[in-house]
Amino acid sequence: MRRFLSHPLFLSVLTFVGVFILFTRVISPPLPRSLLIQDMTIVAIAILLVATFNDSTAKRFGQPIKSLLGNPVMAIPRFATLLVVVGGVGMLVYNQIKPSTKSPVELRTVHPAPPSSLKVYGKTYNLLKLTNPVRDANPKGTVGYEKAVKAGSELYYKNCVFCHGDLLDGAGPFAQAFNPRPINFQDVGTIAQLQEAFLFWRITTGGPGLPREGTPWASAMPVWHEMLKENDVWNIITFLYDYTGHVPRTWELEKKDDKQKQQEQKLKSKSAKLDEKAIDAIYTKRCSQCHGQEGDGVGPATEFMYPKPRDFTLGTFKYKTTHADDEFPTDDDLRKTIMQGLPGTAMPAWKSILKPAEVDGLILKIKKFGEWDEEDIEHQKIDLGTPIKSSPDSLKKGRELFVKACVQCHGEKGLGNITSGKKLKDDWNDRIWPRNLTRPETWRYTSDAKDVFQRISTGIRGTPMPEHSTTMSVEDRWNVANYVMSLRDTTTQLAKGDTVIKGLDITGDLPTDPNDPIWAKAPAMTFAMSPNIIKEPRLFVSLNDTVTVRAIFNEKDIAMKVEVDDRTYSVPGSKLELAYRQKDIAPTRDAIAIQFPRDIPKTSEKPWFRHGDKKHPVNMWYWAAPSEKPKVDSTTMILDAKGPNTAPKPRKNQTTLTANGQWKDGRWSVVFKRPLKTDDVQDLQFEQGKYIPVAFANWDGVAGEKGSRHSFTTWYWVKLKAPEDKISLYGIPIGSGLLAGLIFLGLARSQRKKYK
Repeated sequence: MRRFLSHPLFLSVLTFVGVFILFTRVISPPLPRSLLIQDMTIVAIAILLVATFNDSTAKRFGQPIKSLLGNPVMAIPRFATLLVVVGGVGMLVYNQIKPSTKSPVELRTVHPAPPSSLKVYGKTYNLLKLTNPVRDANPKGTVGYEKAVKAGSELYYKNCVFCHGDLLDGAGPFAQAFNPRPINFQDVGTIAQLQEAFLFWRITTGGPGLPREGTPWASAMPVWHEMLKENDVWNIITFLYDYTGHVPRTWELEKKDDKQKQQEQKLKSKSAKLDEKAIDAIYTKRCSQCHGQEGDGVGPATEFMYPKPRDFTLGTFKYKTTHADDEFPTDDDLRKTIMQGLPGTAMPAWKSILKPAEVDGLILKIKKFGEWDEEDIEHQKIDLGTPIKSSPDSLKKGRELFVKACVQCHGEKGLGNITSGKKLKDDWNDRIWPRNLTRPETWRYTSDAKDVFQRISTGIRGTPMPEHSTTMSVEDRWNVANYVMSLRDTTTQLAKGDTVIKGLDITGDLPTDPNDPIWAKAPAMTFAMSPNIIKEPRLFVSLNDTVTVRAIFNEKDIAMKVEVDDRTYSVPGSKLELAYRQKDIAPTRDAIAIQFPRDIPKTSEKPWFRHGDKKHPVNMWYWAAPSEKPKVDSTTMILDAKGPNTAPKPRKNQTTLTANGQWKDGRWSVVFKRPLKTDDVQDLQFEQGKYIPVAFANWDGVAGEKGSRHSFTTWYWVKLKAPEDKISLYGIPIGSGLLAGLIFLGLARSQRKKYK
């Protein structure tokens, strides 16, 4: 056995399989197919070179293969191998030539070369010599430096936190809506490798300022020189390096004594005792920008956030695992919130940054803010009873109870559309909206049926979500929890990795009714949307944060069904709109749009996703809901745009595009339909088998959204399946397999002669 395990052929096969598993199962995201084949070919060649590096090893490596090909006693294994070779080669060739719906590979330079000079703020900067004037005038450790960091911190949390996150790790609340994802400043491969002049260039010019090699995905980075002053940008840059602990790269070599001082400072910080002063410093650095220096929930970033950061001075906390009558959560409850964060809010998971002792110190500080740090509290754990597993019977009972107790807030389908007619508010008199139970990525402090059971049992303190321990039995609460968990299966969840909407080819006329059963056959894709936080007038809060899309086509037309979860029916003047109109916000009409480039890109370069640019114009298919006061019918139009600084132009007298929308149970469904080919040179002409960029936008009328104040996606893809050439599709793989089989038989015949 030992001889077998040490055989070079066995080790070679084991290594090859191990590397294949690494590339396809361990590395995330997986390598593209073309790159995988290239890498595995290199690996195979390398293994052969190592396994045959001398004559004795090569002979030992090849002996089992020669025996398999020629030894008469190996007839059955030889026949089995022949079948494997024929079938394997045939399948390999088939997988290479079959039509693919995988996202196309787009190579992008992460740190593209900056220009030698930059023109912004009415000046010309030499980027080869430019240094941070704030740092030059205020060395680290001075009062001026601390003021610059504080100013940069406030600016960051008012402008940048939404994408780059509270941890500066590129995982802000809207980060998942962008491709590429925002930069992770904590990564040593980012700003630690760059000069501050590079950051100044990237921040001031944003995505549109990138050279071609950096733009296949059209970065969502705003053009900040339009919104921030020069000194603001330098203060933010100073803050980024101070917060992450990175040192900006310079042309000068680091002095040995400076490096030694940095190492000594790190050792000192690790050994320092965590006293009250140290905890105050951690709170100031990590928490005060949202929760306020005094813990009152009024930090510099508060006005831009929904929901608002917690006011610790009130001692009211939403999420706990204790009885509804208990006023305060346990330390473990607070620890879970800090370490795991609250999805759908700006509260991040601090587990990658904070040490256990730091978290314990922050928990004590939170208690001191609310003046309950010295109280002797006896918590009552929620009685879980005997958990009930999900089953058809449990789901049926849970559905019946859900209709009685939950539909008035969470809606018939659990989409969070209120049916009670009430305008819900929390204890701080802020407008609040029920959770969309079909979207688990927004569930806070809750991931499984046990967590749902606890939320139902104890309620969510400070909100209209009541406790149900006195109105429902333990068994009933488990049944409702099981039903709520099942709601995530009623909708298409966010796409992960795959970005291609696969068009379904059908025979006959395309439907315009969103309820037509044919739509259920079309593959659906759901993408995250972000409010427009990148260009004035900016929008910082949007309840409509996902879009689900399907596409079907025939020989003449294409139709796309776009669905957006929208808690409110904003048809101004209608009964439902009046019931949920927000104070001091003039309602607008709900609206949905699809954006395409005018021309299908022939290279990786695409228009900027914000209305294109002069060289790369875009088409927009736009639909707006009707209005009752004033009386206006629904609107369908095509708009043409050539950049974010010019308003899109409605196309006059267009007749090719039609659209039909319906709002039901908290969801808008709009069907757009247009011929594949038109006579207008401004139109995109659809081609089967081509990857066509597509983006989406949504306006929430109850929030008064209009113009550039709306939610959107970056570019994704739609691909209409090309007609199959079945002779080539199946004939080439079969022929390749048979040819491989003939070669195998030829080798076997030559080896058999040596055994005679």
